[in-house]
Amino acid sequence: SAHPSAKPRARKPSMYRLFSLAGLNWELVGTKPYYWKLDRQMERMKITQPEEKPVPAPVPGSVQQALFNAGILPDWNIGTNYRQCEWVENRHWLYFLDLPDGIVQYEKNERVNLCFLGLDNCGEIWLNGQLIGDFETAYHSYCFDITDKIQLSNNRLCILFTSPERYEGQVYWTSRTQIVKPRFYYNWDWCPRIVQTGIWDDLFIEITDDHLLPDIYTYTELLPDLTTGVIHIRISGKNEQKGDINICLSETDGRIITELRICSNELVPNKMNCFTVNVPNINRWNINNQGSQTLYNLRCTSFDPENNPHDQWQRPVGFRRIEWKSCANASPEATPWLCCINGIDTFLQGVNWTPLRVLFADVDESLYRERLLQYKELGFNILRVWGGAILEKECFYRLCDEFGLLVWQEFPLSSSGINNTPPDDSERIGRMKDIVDEYILRRHYHPSLVIWSGGNELYDEANEHPLNFEHAMLKAIARTVEEKDPFHRLLPASPSGPVIYNDPKHYGHGIQWDVHGPWTLPEEPIDKFMSNIRSYWQNSDALLHSEAGVNGASPVSLIKRYCGSYQPLPISVDNPIWAQFSWWMEEDAFRKAHQGNAPVSIEEYVEWSQERQCYGLSIALTEAKHRFPACGGFLIWMGHDCFPCPSNTSIIDYEGNLKPVAQSFYEIMKSKTQNPN
Repeated sequence: SAHPSAKPRARKPSMYRLFSLAGLNWELVGTKPYYWKLDRQMERMKITQPEEKPVPAPVPGSVQQALFNAGILPDWNIGTNYRQCEWVENRHWLYFLDLPDGIVQYEKNERVNLCFLGLDNCGEIWLNGQLIGDFETAYHSYCFDITDKIQLSNNRLCILFTSPERYEGQVYWTSRTQIVKPRFYYNWDWCPRIVQTGIWDDLFIEITDDHLLPDIYTYTELLPDLTTGVIHIRISGKNEQKGDINICLSETDGRIITELRICSNELVPNKMNCFTVNVPNINRWNINNQGSQTLYNLRCTSFDPENNPHDQWQRPVGFRRIEWKSCANASPEATPWLCCINGIDTFLQGVNWTPLRVLFADVDESLYRERLLQYKELGFNILRVWGGAILEKECFYRLCDEFGLLVWQEFPLSSSGINNTPPDDSERIGRMKDIVDEYILRRHYHPSLVIWSGGNELYDEANEHPLNFEHAMLKAIARTVEEKDPFHRLLPASPSGPVIYNDPKHYGHGIQWDVHGPWTLPEEPIDKFMSNIRSYWQNSDALLHSEAGVNGASPVSLIKRYCGSYQPLPISVDNPIWAQFSWWMEEDAFRKAHQGNAPVSIEEYVEWSQERQCYGLSIALTEAKHRFPACGGFLIWMGHDCFPCPSNTSIIDYEGNLKPVAQSFYEIMKSKTQNPN
């Protein structure tokens, strides 16, 4: 190609000049597909044949949010308004920005880079009438060298988005997915179709020179004495390093604890160069409910041959010791699911994390803080970032570090119902290897990170058993993780082990390792105490329940607020506000509990549904904790709604209200299971 794509790579702010392009006066223009190619419009950087005239656009942000702000789109959360938004994905969208004059001034020996941390998902970058390059995936950051394209003034930038993949929703073939875009917003059982287009993370111009830091991986842990910290430093030798590199660990107030100077002649080209620093008398980073979360600052600086500092980054780090042990009574061949954290055998009590909003480009840090603080205060200690979505933003990880919440991050592969086996061709395996590289480089150093996983619900062709690392895609993921990050646990996927589901027919056979389900009551209660439900969970021998839940309705006020012109009743596929979420309609169960009668009001149904969820899920979590250390953990599917579902397995509704089941968790979460070694 005459204009090849920029090589995807994670960028980090350097100590040189960096100019954020967020929050500036961006405008958005819409065209019919490829109409922007006519009459040299892009060379003039002005669209003369728009279908949607220019409107102000928040950046970062989605196309849909800009159109809503301009009164062009309805509120997609109301009724079935989301159907009136589908036309957006069938147009091309252009973000234009006139760069402020004087923003870019550089010397002859310097380079100007245009950097994007998240574009969803495909299109082109133009500057001053010239094509700079293209992009093809929402999972990469991109960095373009624009040194010979930028002017001292009168610079006009365009980010052009073309139409996304037509469909990759919940009912599909995993083997056909292209791995370029999150799948959940094509529609899932908790989300209607609202396919995002836009700029979902930060973007900036960076001015630097040839003394950029190479890719550096830093891993921190505690030795068994739990007072000596270790920093493992791994420096890529892809490019020749012309000067020294200095690594400095300091307190958050700037007081230096230790430094390591790495001379350029110690770095071997085309090799991963490894160094280790021991740090005595370090304070621990603890998970929620087990102590404080002590964080330090790690700074890395590159020098030129004359010992002048050039590139620099700094990151928060924490020191903790994670060991995985066999659960009590587990079969000898079973994978270890008893997590020992800083010498304490710990029950993993968590939720499955999905995006906070369907259009996650529009979510700011304040909503992340609000939701994560809720999970901290409820007593959770781990979040599984589900494989049907995205690499969560830096602020998510930073807040998890702050709150003591472990993160189980999945790579972007997920089940599809029809077929749940990943692609095995070389092109998409190569695409995934690049994504894994990117995920690791951008998030590996956070003390909250505890597990990488190949994805969600990946099974053999018969849909009978979870896949292992013998599958070509998962084998490639494993090789990449082993090379770049041998310090974190890697799972082929979740669930993992011999069987998929928690099922009484498997009880007592030692084959339920990491299992999923059920997502509703396993059977109808035989009495008001749900004694049969309690027996179901008491008799399970699963080592880990990484997905299980019980459906519960949203509050009456929320259902009425978002149903639009529809009525909350009947609870039927004939009612459009329930049809989208038909998996979570339980009118038949309601009738069985009420002598065959349908609910006479939405209030009656919600009260029954929430009580059912409260008792059923509380029993499941309580009995799993009672089995500790034979059971290593229980992760609820799911944590929160990203759309105002009338009913779902979430424990926090769309507006951030705790459902009654979440309120019942306070005592369960605080019950003691931790055993010091």
